[in-house]
Formats: sequence, structure tokens, C-alpha cells
Amino acid sequence: LILGKLTPSQGEIIFFDHNGQKLNFDLDELGYIAQDNTLFPDTIANNITMFNSALNNQISGVLDQVGFTKDLDKMSAGLNSQIDLDKGNLSGGQRQKLVLARALIHQSPWLLIDEGTSAIDSAGTKQVLQNLLNTPSTVIMIAHNYSTELVSMFDRQIKLTNRGDAE
Repeated sequence: LILGKLTPSQGEIIFFDHNGQKLNFDLDELGYIAQDNTLFPDTIANNITMFNSALNNQISGVLDQVGFTKDLDKMSAGLNSQIDLDKGNLSGGQRQKLVLARALIHQSPWLLIDEGTSAIDSAGTKQVLQNLLNTPSTVIMIAHNYSTELVSMFDRQIKLTNRGDAE
């Protein structure tokens, strides 16, 4: 519903700021990070900047924020390393970190993360979340089985269940 791919059968989705004021939500300002993310058969740098070379000077900073720097250090071509979608030369966690870096470098005011750290270990997820939550972006995170520690990092938790399901 938030992505606008479904229309609610009743009601509406309204966003409010911390003062209770209604926010105008623009889908063009939404950064979406899915569990199964999209990368391109190109360099790591281009996958982060989305081919906008004006952002190249910010790449190392966002890679630090998502914990990808150590991974990059192991790649002989560094930022020019090619992503090979057929050979799968990146792990699931590495792929997720690159998409998170992409969202950070483009400074979306809204980030909807749908299981976007599921392939990253809990220590790495904690570090990434600490960095994401220190940006001006509003982060909406969809996740299952988060530890109490990770849940406590957010302002609020909304638990959705199907009608008739017991908690």
C-alpha cells in the first residue's frame, strides 16, 4: 500500500510528523529497499550512484555506513569491480549493503526497507541501522524476528496480523 502498488479497499494511509501535523507523502521521494534487490551488470560504483558520476566522491562514505568497506578491500578492482549477475559474485548480504548504500547516497527523505537486511548478520544489521537512523530520512522497516535490541532502536513498532490470527 505504501508503495502505491495496491489501493486500499477502505480507509487511507496518512503520515504525521512528530508534532501530529499531516505530511504530504510523495512516492517520488521514497527510497525502496527490497529483500530481493536489483543490481545491474556494471561496476560497484555505478550500481551505487546509478550512473551519476557527480556522486562518486560520496561513495566511500556510504560504503563505510553500510559496512561494505572491508568487502571492497578484498576486491582487486575496488569500486571498478564488475557485478556479474550470472555468476553471483556477491553474497546476499553484500548485495543488500550495496542497495542500502545506493539509498543513502541518493538521500531519499523516506526509506521503506522490506527485509532489506535479512542477509546481513545481526551485528552488521545493528551497525547499518544505527547509521540509517542518524540520517534525516524517515525509515520504515519491515522485518521479522528482530531482537529486542534492534526493535528498541526505532521510535515505534507496529505489529500487523491477519484478522482472526492469535498473537
